[in-house]
Amino acid sequence: MANRSFDFIQGLGKGVKVIAGSFAPNGAGAVSSSSVKGKGFSVVRTSAGLFTITLQDAYVALLAAHAHLQLAVGDDKVAQVGAIDVVSAKTIAIRVWDISGAAETDVAANANNRIHFVLVLSNTQLNA
Repeated sequence: MANRSFDFIQGLGKGVKVIAGSFAPNGAGAVSSSSVKGKGFSVVRTSAGLFTITLQDAYVALLAAHAHLQLAVGDDKVAQVGAIDVVSAKTIAIRVWDISGAAETDVAANANNRIHFVLVLSNTQLNA
């Protein structure tokens, strides 16, 4: 643990919330809950190369989202943010896209294969 005082993330908007996390893909298998890092969400593998993040709370709007694929060995795969509904379903889709095969594709289980994401959400109409 860092031996410093980290108090707040500051932003220009009112009611801005940040949820960051990561999880380990498991090939064609389910995402292990023990591989999930972060709070305020759960994650499931929906289909080949497609994951659904479900937030614990609803928000007025998604202001920004970023997804990044960490791989143990270089490959032609990227993580993309897909369909979002932070208001009622409270979900964000993340797909792993194989550029060379032009399709959603699974990522093999490996201690150094992870999907990282950052969500910036608005909890008020003032930012939406």
